[in-house]
Amino acid sequence: MATLSLGKSKSPRFSSAPSREPLRYMGEPSKLVSRSGQARREAGEKPRILLFVPPYTRLIEPSPSGSALAEIGISNFEVMKRAGTPIGLLRIATAAQRAGYEVQVIDSPFFGWDQEADDVQVDKGHLIRYGLDYSQIKNLIDNFSPDIVGIQCNYTVQWGNARILADLIKHLDRDTVVVGGGAHCSGDWENALSDSAMDVIVINEADKTFPFLLNSLTAPDGSVEAVPGIAYRDARCELVRTTKKSNYMSILPNKQDLQSRLDMMPLPDFALLNMNYYLQRYHSSGARVRSHGAWAQIFATIGCNVNCNFCYIPKINGPWRALGLDWFDLHLADLVRHGVTEVLIEDDHLMHDPLYALEVAKLLKKYDLPWVEEGGISLFNLVVLHKGPGFVAAMSENDQRSPIYKNVIEAMKQGLTAKGFIKSLAESGCYNVYLAVESANEESLSNSHKSTFNSIQTATFEIVKLFTDAGIQVTGGFMLGFINPPGKQSGKPYIESLSQIDHTIDYAVDLMNAGMAYANPFIVTPIPGTPMWEFQQDYVVRHYDNGWSHEKATMSCEKWDAEDIERKRLELLVRANGPARVREMVSRGTWPVDGA
Repeated sequence: MATLSLGKSKSPRFSSAPSREPLRYMGEPSKLVSRSGQARREAGEKPRILLFVPPYTRLIEPSPSGSALAEIGISNFEVMKRAGTPIGLLRIATAAQRAGYEVQVIDSPFFGWDQEADDVQVDKGHLIRYGLDYSQIKNLIDNFSPDIVGIQCNYTVQWGNARILADLIKHLDRDTVVVGGGAHCSGDWENALSDSAMDVIVINEADKTFPFLLNSLTAPDGSVEAVPGIAYRDARCELVRTTKKSNYMSILPNKQDLQSRLDMMPLPDFALLNMNYYLQRYHSSGARVRSHGAWAQIFATIGCNVNCNFCYIPKINGPWRALGLDWFDLHLADLVRHGVTEVLIEDDHLMHDPLYALEVAKLLKKYDLPWVEEGGISLFNLVVLHKGPGFVAAMSENDQRSPIYKNVIEAMKQGLTAKGFIKSLAESGCYNVYLAVESANEESLSNSHKSTFNSIQTATFEIVKLFTDAGIQVTGGFMLGFINPPGKQSGKPYIESLSQIDHTIDYAVDLMNAGMAYANPFIVTPIPGTPMWEFQQDYVVRHYDNGWSHEKATMSCEKWDAEDIERKRLELLVRANGPARVREMVSRGTWPVDGA
């Protein structure tokens, strides 16, 4: 396999905040052989793999002066705690187990959820670390004695914590091979290798790549050069990527039998997690409806191919693929055996095929699992389904032929309506959905390669009412502060104006009046791996630690600065939800949405 040498490792353009202590181990050639793993193999033992979600941090600082938050008497702005079942790690852990490795998964944020400590001073505020502390992590590492440690970093704002964990592992044993992965590492793999002691980065989908990598590190004749979809530092500390593109799993339920798909995508082994850590009254989308058992984030499909240019999913997670209803049936049965009593569906685009989604819902009802749709239901598909055949006939020929709408149009031909779809979701036990409204502005949507149907407000109001009439609560997601690359015909970038942002704020307020349960505003943030990533870096004014969370502005431009956007976000939060709901959110630490 030909590798791609990319030259000397460069100093990263962005990193964690300068107030972080310098790392002890950086800039060395990657460890590309696990000597201890090879020794275990030779002794007839299983090499040991330890997989981590690192401890997380969240920012606390004084509320901006003159902001809506300060006006209702909340003196501190706090980024919310956000964590969930580490389904990505469970996927690769299960694959590693099947390949003959001893595996342990440590979900540091949840395993130490109530442990908080003041960690780092950042500008006006400070970072609070939550999760396992480093002495606990050291003990876990000492007790397990891993040969290879994997670190997940899905969120750019948590990169500082991932690199500290890698440094700690190298301090305990320089010969331990440290592998990084997840959305951030995949999208910004060059900086990840330049800015940490991680030896190897697994880029994008890792289910097939990770076991291949483990074998190359622990087999006597292994070579990482033969592993697709990874990057590392060679003997001269030059960055090497083995393949330009990642190979995504080709999952085709209509052409592959169940066993073929299980070989490719085994059921995630929830026995690797202690589910007692997931018994909380609240999950990441609000309050639970069950007072017993654990909750879990799961998936029935993976990937998305809508290609919104602010979203990393099509590149990092790959195209939309159904895993098959027979696969999902087994998955749910296994979850119930592990004490799970309700679930959050994390699919990137569940409504890509509405008829398939309804079959998924039937299986959730079969296993008596109340559920939340958390990955984001596509509003534009619901609009098409709700508006009906006349609307489709008036769509452009390109839209009518687009694969984005193909399955929705087919479902409509078979008699499905938005009302019927939503009613069926409610009957299956769905009690909360995340509706990806995103913007009231057609320009912001079209310049992001997003369907402009999201801005058809009368249709959105009616859809929200359909959900609420069916007993499903709606959390609406809104995005503020688009900065998009120049279009084909214009040499100027598209920058959303403050007046356009006001339009989206008004949209959120009106939707709350129409019955939406909660309006959740996000600040547009450069996300590694997106088409916007390289372009938006010129506008960045914050380091990874004190921006990059969608709750803190990362960029400034000629039309507004970061503080303007932060105030706009807080204005939407308070105006749409009201002071009481915002205070409830701050006290709970999660969205103030209660199960029906």
